[in-house]
Amino acid sequence: MGTSYPLVEKLKILEAVVMAPLYGVVGFAGGLLVYSSTVEGARDLWALDLRTGEKRRLTEGGVHSVAEPRPESHYVIYTKDVSGGRELQSVYAVDVRSGESFALEGFEPKRVLGMGFDGKRVALAAAGDGIELWLLELGGGAEKLYRADAVMFVTDFADGLVVGQGVLKGNPATYELFIFNVDERRFEVYTPKEGSVNKQPKTKGGLVLFATTAFGGEKLALYKPASRELKPVELPHPDMAEYKPVEYLDFGWTDGEVWAIGKREGRSKLFLAGREVKLPEGSVLGAAFSGSKAYATVSSLTRPTSIYEADLASGGYRLLLGAELPPEVSSRLGRSYMVKVKSFDGVEVPTFVLESAAAPKPGPTVVYVHGGPWSEVADAWSVFVAALAALGYHVVAPNFRGSTGYGEDFRRMDIGDPGGGDLEDVVKAAEWARGEKLASRVAIMGYSYGGFMTFLATVKKPDAFDAGVAGAGIVDWEEMYQLSDAFFRRFIDVLFAGKRELQRDRSATNFAGALKVPLCIIHPQNDTRTPLKPVLKYAMKLLELGKTFELHVLPDAGHAVTKMDDALKLLLPAAIFLEKYLAR
Repeated sequence: MGTSYPLVEKLKILEAVVMAPLYGVVGFAGGLLVYSSTVEGARDLWALDLRTGEKRRLTEGGVHSVAEPRPESHYVIYTKDVSGGRELQSVYAVDVRSGESFALEGFEPKRVLGMGFDGKRVALAAAGDGIELWLLELGGGAEKLYRADAVMFVTDFADGLVVGQGVLKGNPATYELFIFNVDERRFEVYTPKEGSVNKQPKTKGGLVLFATTAFGGEKLALYKPASRELKPVELPHPDMAEYKPVEYLDFGWTDGEVWAIGKREGRSKLFLAGREVKLPEGSVLGAAFSGSKAYATVSSLTRPTSIYEADLASGGYRLLLGAELPPEVSSRLGRSYMVKVKSFDGVEVPTFVLESAAAPKPGPTVVYVHGGPWSEVADAWSVFVAALAALGYHVVAPNFRGSTGYGEDFRRMDIGDPGGGDLEDVVKAAEWARGEKLASRVAIMGYSYGGFMTFLATVKKPDAFDAGVAGAGIVDWEEMYQLSDAFFRRFIDVLFAGKRELQRDRSATNFAGALKVPLCIIHPQNDTRTPLKPVLKYAMKLLELGKTFELHVLPDAGHAVTKMDDALKLLLPAAIFLEKYLAR
């Protein structure tokens, strides 16, 4: 087996990690707290009566996306994939009182790119002939409102205004807002300053609240479309000297006050009207308010996502919905901490480390590369990171240039250079792990963009790693572009900043002969974000070249992981592969 711990026991541990129930706040509808949970094996919606403690399951089989509920409505709007993982979604409404659900008519299944719900109607963006804005009625009927050739997402809908963000002026390094007035059928692109990044608009009473870099850093601002008035929103708080949010994860209004989740150094806190809402250390991932209580989703690298109730008056909090990890898992998760790894050009790369209590030092280590690329590994639960540590591998997770959470300048550093500087950052993380005597042998592993980086690293940096695990990755950007829908073609254009000639250089398929280390390829059959076809061609190249590799195709699965069984199917071959090639 290569270690003193039997493989069969490791697989039991893997199952325990994957099946640990996760809970997340969605919002309030009809007086009930709506939340998501995987307690039944898929991410489904539930409703909790806070007075009686009664829980009602609202959906079955997994949901794809959810619109923020309206407290005054009894309905929650969600989408489900109806195409075997191809992410063609139908839109549904469920009544939180009865649990009865129904599909909204007149909308053919499409890739949905954000929704807003005003209590009676649903506004959404979808990939069709370009990116389309749609308006759906709960009682039936659907209308296409607008079409654009741009990356565009709906984030909210209220009082006749549909709001969202996108790359709407052709500059891949910026996000502009859009505001669609439903009554006037008028589409407006808005930015407070050319070249700024503007995100996640929320609307209420004719006002638009959003995060912007127009005033330096990332700050909240309030815009009134009718009069074109703009003003910054100040959120002072007692520990401002030590806690300066570089990114707003989420925000909104409650009882006329602004609340916000500010993120800094991979951790986040919740603030209401400038005061910190006391919650456990780690990451606050979402929040909703009712009266004098706040309900927040909180987790850390060693604690699964749970829902806490915070008393705004007393400053206390309690666990409302959550589950403890089994002792055989928690005892194997060691110390977690952040380091700054200096890259080739002096850029400091924020890197989270989760040591395994079941591995020696130096010991087998996995450099885990997150997806996105505009995402991050924070001090928050990740089933991939936790599973690796529980299996006996130290995990080093670099937030390479292009990651979120460290300011817009850092996020924009990989635009026009995917697989360039960000790949160097990942290699430096492996060098750091060896230099600090944490790692003996090092594998690289990632999913989606992390899969792309794994494929590329193992051929562009063939001596940097001892093995690779690529999940749902990209090996040929040129072919992927041809296979993509309107949204992902625009996404690739933005990521490469229109540098089509660079796609060939950043495609592992053109460098297959350089592969030296064993490679495990895991790919969903029905993936439409990172299609399987180029990966199968790559596997044939590796076969002809006599390279050492494994290929695992997951039948009837797509890119998005909403079912715990799918997560297990992804991690199981990785665990067996790493046991053979890294743990020895």
